[in-house]
Amino acid sequence: MIDTHCHLDLLKKEDYEEAIKDNSLEYLITVGYDRKTIQNALRISQEVEKVYCAIGFHPHEADKVKDEDLDWLKELAQKNPKVKALGEMGLDFYKEYSDRKKQEDVFRKQIQIARELGIPIVVHSRDAEEETYRILKEEKAYEVGGVMHCFTGSYEFMKKCVDLGFYISYSGIITYPKADALREVVKRTPTQRILLETDSPFLAPQPVRGKPNKPTNIWHTAEVMAKLIPNTNLEDVDRMTSENAKLIFNLNTNGKKDTITYVINNKLYINLTNKCNLHCAFCQRERERNFMVKGYWVWVERDPSVEEVIREIEDPTKYEEIVFCGYGEPTLRFSALKEVAKWVKSKGGRVRVDTNGLLLTFMPKERLKELVGLVDVWSVSLNAPDKETYDKVCRPTRPDAFEKVIEFIKTAKSLGFEVVATAVDYPGVDMKKTEELAKSLGAKWRARIYESVG
Repeated sequence: MIDTHCHLDLLKKEDYEEAIKDNSLEYLITVGYDRKTIQNALRISQEVEKVYCAIGFHPHEADKVKDEDLDWLKELAQKNPKVKALGEMGLDFYKEYSDRKKQEDVFRKQIQIARELGIPIVVHSRDAEEETYRILKEEKAYEVGGVMHCFTGSYEFMKKCVDLGFYISYSGIITYPKADALREVVKRTPTQRILLETDSPFLAPQPVRGKPNKPTNIWHTAEVMAKLIPNTNLEDVDRMTSENAKLIFNLNTNGKKDTITYVINNKLYINLTNKCNLHCAFCQRERERNFMVKGYWVWVERDPSVEEVIREIEDPTKYEEIVFCGYGEPTLRFSALKEVAKWVKSKGGRVRVDTNGLLLTFMPKERLKELVGLVDVWSVSLNAPDKETYDKVCRPTRPDAFEKVIEFIKTAKSLGFEVVATAVDYPGVDMKKTEELAKSLGAKWRARIYESVG
């Protein structure tokens, strides 16, 4: 786990030592927000191998910040390789300890320094969503990206920040009883853009609320996050938030290496191909070419062989199910899918295929019989209640694509397969009518959150 925002110099001695010694905390990002804490953050990061730092001037300090302070900040960031971001910086119109115009000026100047140095920023925003977004956009902060620290904002603000290339970091606040609205935002935060932090010694999570916070408390927040995000357990939260943190802070990362199989929530997913015969508007490959799925870079430069896939599966009974999925359409490799599924079933495993349902556009429906007994469940992306919406959202190349999906569901049901029809709640899709269509076809139903991949 990586605590992406803590103030190690403000911790009690025993809490500091606990965090440093805890091997479950892979890295810690300690944050300096004024001259004194910036120097402390640099010192600790130099003393402790797993500690890195972000340095900057908090909006509360804006009235005190002079140009020479910003020159000093820039020089420190240039000279110290353990400085991984500038910040925390931003706007705080809740307490207004500094003049608003001065806050904006210092915020802009720090973004400009970050762009000069090519490093990300850590942003504090409280009661200033509109102004924060405007400055980030005007100062082209998207060129370096960064982290929206201790996010408590609206869904709309989160989405705007993600669209600018920012990561969204959540603290113990998501564990508080009255934070229902924020938890709804967590559910819809793209998993490839989500981070965890403690902001210790502040904002202790609910089980230890009222006590000074510490980095080891991050697991309380992680447990709540695991319950909020669909198809996610604590191990997934650890992996995905840590890998996201490594990417934005340029830490030791697995990087963009080919992923043939990957485990999420005790299910083994098989990335059989990246080829796809749809261009869905909601698909991550169409939106930003970011193929990070819960801590895995789900992409392959070439289609893996049957032997490679089987070798990586090892024992299929270790998993709840084996799922043919990824960013491509698995049925495009029908023969390989069939061979691997046959091997999985022979070893006692359970098989699910996530498909766009267009198999019958390139293969006679009689071929589907070959998978009887080999595939337990077809999860079919129905995605719309009618042809007009389907064509708009899924953008098929064939005019009869929607009809072929309907035919696939009916054929699969007639052959005795379990069929689950799914849809992404993309703007413009009537989910209730899509559910009604799915059930009229005899399929089970599952709604999927547009922003949540994996």
